[in-house]
Amino acid sequence: MNPTKRQKNKKGLNETVNLIPMINLIFLLLIFFLLTGVISKKDNYTIEKPISKFGEESKNLNEIVILTINSKNQVYYEDNLISLSDLNQIINSKEKKYIFEIDKNAKSYEFVKAIEEINKQNIKKIFLRVEKSEEKND
Repeated sequence: MNPTKRQKNKKGLNETVNLIPMINLIFLLLIFFLLTGVISKKDNYTIEKPISKFGEESKNLNEIVILTINSKNQVYYEDNLISLSDLNQIINSKEKKYIFEIDKNAKSYEFVKAIEEINKQNIKKIFLRVEKSEEKND
């Protein structure tokens, strides 16, 4: 064995490519994009709320039940499609606020039927979520 031959095959630290900084940078970028990216739940429906100049902002958002009627006249409760007969099971407390989100293109028939089901439970206050109109006073 010739010792000079063995030394020629060895590369020094300056001659090799150091991949550790590049790997660190890639992991840092991956962590950055995972932390700053927005993960949101995709809605099964979109609502175009009716516009009203009489809308008021609700102060107390405790104990609310939001029922949604989309433009296809489908009723949703907590992002689940329900039938009007299921409303009796949902409505079980008079202390809760019942808020309807209704698409402005929905038929009023489903809304009236839902109100009739709620009235059977002797609940008298029902709220409707609307978009507040921006009126300009000149």
